[in-house]
Amino acid sequence: MTKKLINLLIYLIPFSLPLYLIRFKLFWVPITLLELLIYLLFIIWFLNFLFKKEKFIYSNLYFPLFLIFIGTTISTLFSANLEISAGIWKSWFLAPMLFFIVLINIIKDKKQIKNIFISLTLSGFIVSLIALFYWFNNNLTYDNRLEAFYNSPNYLAMFLSPILFFSFYLYSSFKNNILKIALTLVGFSILTVIYLTYSYGAWLGLIIASFFFILSSKFKVCYCFVFLLMIVVFFSFQFSSYKFQGFLDFSYPSLKSRLVIWQSSWEIIKDHSLIGIGPGMFQKYYLEKQINFKPYPEWAVPQPHNIFLAFWLQTGLVGLMGFIWLIIIFFKSYKSKILSSILLCIMIYILIHGLIDTTYWKNDLSIIFWTIIALSYKAGRLSY
Repeated sequence: MTKKLINLLIYLIPFSLPLYLIRFKLFWVPITLLELLIYLLFIIWFLNFLFKKEKFIYSNLYFPLFLIFIGTTISTLFSANLEISAGIWKSWFLAPMLFFIVLINIIKDKKQIKNIFISLTLSGFIVSLIALFYWFNNNLTYDNRLEAFYNSPNYLAMFLSPILFFSFYLYSSFKNNILKIALTLVGFSILTVIYLTYSYGAWLGLIIASFFFILSSKFKVCYCFVFLLMIVVFFSFQFSSYKFQGFLDFSYPSLKSRLVIWQSSWEIIKDHSLIGIGPGMFQKYYLEKQINFKPYPEWAVPQPHNIFLAFWLQTGLVGLMGFIWLIIIFFKSYKSKILSSILLCIMIYILIHGLIDTTYWKNDLSIIFWTIIALSYKAGRLSY
């Protein structure tokens, strides 16, 4: 009974990722509904582990995880605002890492991985339908981009893009034609929403990851061709437009602002290279530095728009080393199988888009990241 409950929560948590938006206080501690589910899962698993004396699975991934956790903890303790940094430490590091540990110890077969994919795909499909409702009601940003109930269009794109690959894997694994048609509709809905976000980082990441999949996978070429064709047809409309032509120019506002953000980030790193500035503190330090770089087109910048800069600034040098170590282990463990290829493509997307955005630094994105790391580790040890 306990194991069934653990498995249920393992599938429920990926499905419930948008529930991080539901926030409340447990006694005096701010918490999200998503966090609460993860803590509940970990407690049940840990008690089951203690009383039934089940074997704890050790992994070489625990070493970089430990470095990231230590780096984030130290940076949090020295933060200028302990309350803000501790909240991010708890939500974007502690909770996802606990979920990761449970996955490493509980996932035993390919069916469990597939069920997690189903949960994530259903979550993404529901979010895409809600987002389309926003679009049909012309509820868009000032520059006509779709963000739905997220804080920015980029966040919506960063959440849905990995799920597009999960849906593709499910399409390839199901033999039932009705399910294949349903998953085609799901993929079309998600891809449409990604397109309507006009997130160039998401498009670039998806295209590069898709090309890698076609080159590396031994799966049926027709599936790969259909997937790539969908992307090309959708994105070619925008790539030929004046917006994309402007994006290639350094006068494009989004690119100009990022250059200032990256320059400011480097100046902050010079002053805080060892322990960082603490999670959630970038805005404060950015405002102090960006006045030295003209023009400075953005004032509200919660993150440095680069996943590597974000880790260095907010987890210190120790955390950055742990993150790079983790990525190296991930790529070294790659096996030329459809499941491993899909997970690797998602990581490529995260890193490519992460060059101009922070594809880890949010509640749902951090859980997706650690889920991919855990499932890739388990997939490499399963018989196909």
